[in-house]
Amino acid sequence: MRPFMPRFEFLAARAFGFARDRRGIAAVEFAMLLPIMTLLFFGMLEASDLFTVNRRLSNATNSLVDLVAKEPSITTSELSDLIVGVTRIIEPSDTSTVTMKVISVTRGPSASDPVTVHWSRDEDGAEPYAAGSTYDKLSDDESLKPGQSLLVAEIGYIYDSGLTGRVFQLPFDFKHQSVRWPRKSSRVQLCASSDPATCTS
Repeated sequence: MRPFMPRFEFLAARAFGFARDRRGIAAVEFAMLLPIMTLLFFGMLEASDLFTVNRRLSNATNSLVDLVAKEPSITTSELSDLIVGVTRIIEPSDTSTVTMKVISVTRGPSASDPVTVHWSRDEDGAEPYAAGSTYDKLSDDESLKPGQSLLVAEIGYIYDSGLTGRVFQLPFDFKHQSVRWPRKSSRVQLCASSDPATCTS
């Protein structure tokens, strides 16, 4: 047994010495924490960017509906120019996924009448909601009394980046809505040209 004991004692001493050796623990801990720290760092950058984009979208939505509400009537070309101008508020963020809609909605002479679309246009100059169709996206449609009109701006934005795509497996889909009363008339008319005969009724 004697030859075995020194060897055992030697191995035990080496093992005990290894356990007490702290020289490599900091490096191991750093290697374990580095991926987490990196993810947290880029996550903070991503959260900051998301907050900035959300604020710009909110400002753009309010600006768009404010500008339209100031006019008794607006031509389709003027509305297109407004949408282009409001898009600048969102820059320098990527604007390729931005959707914008301006909708004039009304309620009939009875309180039981539904809220319907007077006119609507989007960023492509198309009609996203058919005139006369029911509009059910107001958070408080009871505020629209019989015979009244409201202007609504809707902005959508899909935010996608390498981090959100890898971590969450899907992009963030922002949706903003802002509502204003017409300021200079009972309802804002949309006109094909400066000729009043081309305006909505």
